[in-house]
Amino acid sequence: MRRMTSLFFVVVAVVATATCVSASPGLTLWPEPQNVNVGLTTVSISPKTFQVTPYPSASSVLNQAIAQYVNHLMFLFQEQTFPAPSAPAITSLAMNIKNTDDTNLQFGVDESYSITVPSGGQATLTANTVWGAIRGLETFSQLVYWNYTIGAYQIFNTPINITDAPRFPWRGLMMDTARHYFPVDFILHTIDAMSYSKYNVLHWHAVDAQSFPVMSKSYPQLAQKADLSGQGVAVYLPSDLENVVSYARTKGIRVVIEFDIPGHAYSWGKAFPNITAYCEYYAANINNIPLDPTAPFTYEVLTNFLTEMAGYFPDNYMHTGGDELLLDCWNRVTSITNWMKQNNIPNLVALEQYFEDNLDKILSTNKKTKMVWEEVFKNGVKIPPNTIVEVWSNASLAQLIVDAGLPTIIAHPWYLDKQIPDPPSTHYEWVDTWKDFYAFEPTTAISNNFNLYLGGEAAMWAEQVDQVNFDSRVWPRACAPAERLWSAQGVTDVNYATTRLVAHRCRMAQRGVGAGPIATDYCPLPQKS
Repeated sequence: MRRMTSLFFVVVAVVATATCVSASPGLTLWPEPQNVNVGLTTVSISPKTFQVTPYPSASSVLNQAIAQYVNHLMFLFQEQTFPAPSAPAITSLAMNIKNTDDTNLQFGVDESYSITVPSGGQATLTANTVWGAIRGLETFSQLVYWNYTIGAYQIFNTPINITDAPRFPWRGLMMDTARHYFPVDFILHTIDAMSYSKYNVLHWHAVDAQSFPVMSKSYPQLAQKADLSGQGVAVYLPSDLENVVSYARTKGIRVVIEFDIPGHAYSWGKAFPNITAYCEYYAANINNIPLDPTAPFTYEVLTNFLTEMAGYFPDNYMHTGGDELLLDCWNRVTSITNWMKQNNIPNLVALEQYFEDNLDKILSTNKKTKMVWEEVFKNGVKIPPNTIVEVWSNASLAQLIVDAGLPTIIAHPWYLDKQIPDPPSTHYEWVDTWKDFYAFEPTTAISNNFNLYLGGEAAMWAEQVDQVNFDSRVWPRACAPAERLWSAQGVTDVNYATTRLVAHRCRMAQRGVGAGPIATDYCPLPQKS
């Protein structure tokens, strides 16, 4: 499966030691903001006196975010000493949000924000949207350090002025629930982890040849016949789908669902054998079994199923796969070749075109814009102009796609399941592959039509991961593409990144993410209540 600005930053040494002691006290923000100006003064901040204003706000999403950060994420340890009343301290964060409408989270929302932290008194966070405010809250929370040597919270290097916005609007993590089932609570946990590095898209690769875990009211037998448990237990109910989407929205994260068709369709055939094309020559590998594009029942099922799913997933985009389709499988099914002759379909690419055209009609009726993997483009299928083509094989293909007037995102440099992501480069320590992910410049091989280059995704295929080891395989390595997609193009120094990632990894671990270390450090964890 698809294997194949100038920144002003001062690090100031102070007597107090920050939470992650291998990182120098100072700002260890991840991803690095676009512009940061800092001072020399350390101030205190106490959970007993700190407050965010106005609270509650006019946005229920923002209220949930404020409560989560203030009541949990910023203050994970029990304060043991308290600053003297005369000592400089940050007592509040004033939030100025221009538009508090949180009803429509879609591609391209404004995520910009600015933060000012004086050397005492009230800090300010300014944003045009709720989504920018959520990103700003994450950054502000990263300014707060637990100084375990004195048992108190501090902010270093004030006064601080930050102005920030993402470099790319599409910053995704792909999660595969077809090769292993992940409980809903773990998917929500992963959404939390994504938000700590400012990812904004969960690409949910829900269904593949190995299993069909999505329960449909229209066709419950799809999941009943093809879930991994064999008992209809490893499934996502409609309420689960809605829960994931609703929770992700509170983090400013869109959920783009993928149903991989017409290839990788073996699991569809468990319930409906007559909608898949069985070609004995290729049948030894279930990934080779596609849908039958000539059967009217295929489109009846797709119409009803995708229409139902469109109601659960409000995002404007729906990913329909299209990868690794063995056209020759269709060629080896007599009923398909006979139908082609009868309907003047001259070749197999034209047959794929026929399938994709029908799929486009279904999606258009449901006001969805299609996303596909690169093979649909490479095979020569004519694609509607707004279709996003996702590249998984090589950098040069992205230029061909945008030159054809199509938007694109890339995944090929950030396959988290690969042991050697950048051959022939290898590492003694496997986690050091984060450096390979970090080294890749997203615009490599792109020389024009940058407006169609939307961003990228880190991908974790799940043949060898489940909820037991997912965190340690994904984090903190997935933090590397998150920064390359957010921060300025010039932020590339791996040594500077290492210092910050050591601290950020510890921060994630303290928040309950099973992120392994990238270097020797000391990372105290809060006691479990």
